[in-house]
This record gives sequence, C-alpha cells and structure tokens, in this order.
Amino acid sequence: MADARVLVTGGSGFVGRQIVAALHALGADVIAPEMPRPDLLTPAARGDLLARTRPDTLVHAAWVTANGAYWGSEANLKWVCATLDLIRVFRATGGRRCVLIGSCAEYDWSRATRTPWRETRACRPNSLYGASKLATWTALEAFARQSGLSAATARVFVPVGLHEAPGRLLPSLIRAARDGRDIATGPAGLTRDFTDVRDVGEAVARVALSAVQGPVNIGAGRPVSLGDLVRLVPDAARVARLAGRPPRAGEPAWMVPDGNCLRSTTGFVPRFTPEATVADALAYWRAAG
Repeated sequence: MADARVLVTGGSGFVGRQIVAALHALGADVIAPEMPRPDLLTPAARGDLLARTRPDTLVHAAWVTANGAYWGSEANLKWVCATLDLIRVFRATGGRRCVLIGSCAEYDWSRATRTPWRETRACRPNSLYGASKLATWTALEAFARQSGLSAATARVFVPVGLHEAPGRLLPSLIRAARDGRDIATGPAGLTRDFTDVRDVGEAVARVALSAVQGPVNIGAGRPVSLGDLVRLVPDAARVARLAGRPPRAGEPAWMVPDGNCLRSTTGFVPRFTPEATVADALAYWRAAG
C-alpha cells in the first residue's frame, strides 16, 4: 500500500510528525493538516476534514497529551467519542483502513513478569487514559468486523528523542545535568523499552501500510533500565536521585514489548540505539537553547 492516501491526525505532535516523515519516506501520499487539535472534537470539523481529503487510510494520532496530566484527564472521554465518530465518517466517505495509536497502558500492569509483553497479554488498564484507549479499540474492532473496515491499533510503549516535551524524562535529565540541579527519578532498576521516536514513527507507518489487523506492539523490544538511561546522559549521574520519586501507583518494574508481531508483519527493524538517541537529543536541545 505504498501508494495509499493516508490522513494523519495529530501529525505535528511528538510521535505524529515522525509517522508523517516515515510515511513520506515509504512513498505514501500523506495528508497531515495543521489543525488546532480541539477542532477534531467538533462534528463539523471532522466531517469537513474527511469530505475535503477523502483518504483511504487513517492514522489517528491526535489525543490529549499534556505531560503527566493525560493519565487522569477527563478529556480522554471526549476523545473516545470524537475518535469513534471520526472513524464512522471515515468509513462512510470510502475509508478502507484505520490505525489507532494505542498504548502499553491498555495492558494489565499487575502481572509481574520479566518476559516481553505479547499482544495476547490481558488488558486491564489502571488509568483513565489506558481505559479510554482500550474502549476506543474495543468499539473500533467490533465496528470493523461489522463494516468490513481493516483496523489495527499500534500500542506504543515508551518513545523518547527529538521534539520531546520539556517535562518528560529525557529532556528533564538533560536540563538538570546542564544546570547542575538535582532531579528525582524512579528507581535505577525500573526497566522500559525507551525507543527512539523516529523508530516509533517508522513502525507505525509500516503498520499503516500493511495488512496486519488487531493490536501490534510498537517498540524496539530492548530492555533499558532507568539507571542505564541516566548513565547515557553526560553528567546526569551526578544529579539524578534514583528512587527519589516513587513509581506511579500500579506501575510495573519491567515493561518491554515482544516485537515478533511487528517484525513478522511489517519487516520493521529499529535503526537507533539508545546511545544514538541520547546523542541526537542532546544536540537537539543544545540547538534549541
């Protein structure tokens, strides 16, 4: 589907801009309107957008993203309703394939395990954000079966890198190390798949242009501890107070996706190592002042 006409909502966001870039690189005809995000919460704006663009593929990356606040924001509920209506109109205007940006927060975080998380893992969100993402996918999956729409949800784990919001972990570490200011973090052993956002964008783009349906985990499949990430940022080890901030309630100590489904269905192979991601992020923030 390299000749697909793809509409990307939220295409100017942290992950969205990388999805757009990857789709262009893969030869797709990409539509990524620079719309104020609240517009998609109004029926008229959604209908007008789809009537004007007539995409055959939709990648829905727009959602509430305010750092930290999105976990419990009531705006999640508005986005569930807006997303499902967007997809309904998309199908009615001839759309054939839809890919949601889902989240690892949809899974059951209470099952302690140090083995990679597969798409078959039970879903039991412990946040409004995760529950809203899962509710959206559950409804879309049923609608897709009923309407013949091809549908997938790209469950993103932990993207890091260029254009990241300043309050997120990696930019915060970089800034604290630069300023010589202490920063409280989670425990050193907290392990995640810190995946370069450029790799995340490519993985989602490949899912969009493939025929895979259902949940697909998005990540490099590479465990990186918080202590290891701190050591990659110059001077951060001097200022990071590891375990100075307790993990979020119910947050698992180890959360890394199994990448077999992503690889086998799309051929995706991550391009950026954690070292390269941190080096490029340092250069980006230095240039940004």
